[in-house]
Amino acid sequence: MSTRTLPAAPRPTLASMNRLNNQLRRQLAALRHDHAELLVAARAAVVAHFDGDALPVTVLIDTLDQLNALPEYAPQVTDDGLAALATSADTGPPLVGRRVA
Repeated sequence: MSTRTLPAAPRPTLASMNRLNNQLRRQLAALRHDHAELLVAARAAVVAHFDGDALPVTVLIDTLDQLNALPEYAPQVTDDGLAALATSADTGPPLVGRRVA
């Protein structure tokens, strides 16, 4: 029976460990920033709801959209809605954006 020896893995250097540490610190800072923004948006949505705002979740939706974390969905637009959009596009500025509000 023969025993195979595995190739020796290169030992990490101090420079490579510092690069990895810096990369992980930047990722952690970005996650903390995103978490703070989401928390502020959620609190703003709750306050807007308590104040009786008509659309209290708009701040949260806009924040999710900025963070590119808004879930994709297929809105169901009725024929009346499509007609209203068509007339508003003819009379007003062109429609832009990702969602119909």
